[in-house]
Amino acid sequence: MQENMYLPSSSERKRVITAYLLVGVLFFSAKEDLTVYEYFHFRQVLGRYSLNMLLLLVWLMIFWIPILGWLPFFFVLGNLVLYVVFVMQARRGQYLANLSQENKWKTLYADIGGWILSLFDIKKRVYGDISLDTPVQMPQPQVPDQSQGNQ
Repeated sequence: MQENMYLPSSSERKRVITAYLLVGVLFFSAKEDLTVYEYFHFRQVLGRYSLNMLLLLVWLMIFWIPILGWLPFFFVLGNLVLYVVFVMQARRGQYLANLSQENKWKTLYADIGGWILSLFDIKKRVYGDISLDTPVQMPQPQVPDQSQGNQ
């Protein structure tokens, strides 16, 4: 399966690692063109931050109940472990190649992030094909020919 995956460049890997920081989410939010690799991790980061906010709200509500007050701590701890795993996968250039055949729990964060993007009708141009094994070159913007304007 690994041989059919899109292999991100080192600069893409660095951009995706910064996406796991809040500044990176803001960077990818403003960027119009994303590769398949960047788009997957962008969705995953959005889902992760959203689920963390929801978990924080739930924790604030049940924190005062003595028996249940410690329960969200384990969810937060597990989420922190997943965060480290996601950053390590981004550093190695890994992501899920065939999303339709993967277990749904592996794509939970990316699915939530995709739902948030569709909820706010945020459209991104995504370049690359998951089946390719080399990075796809981003199309260069076309520069108008200035020789015609001088006549």
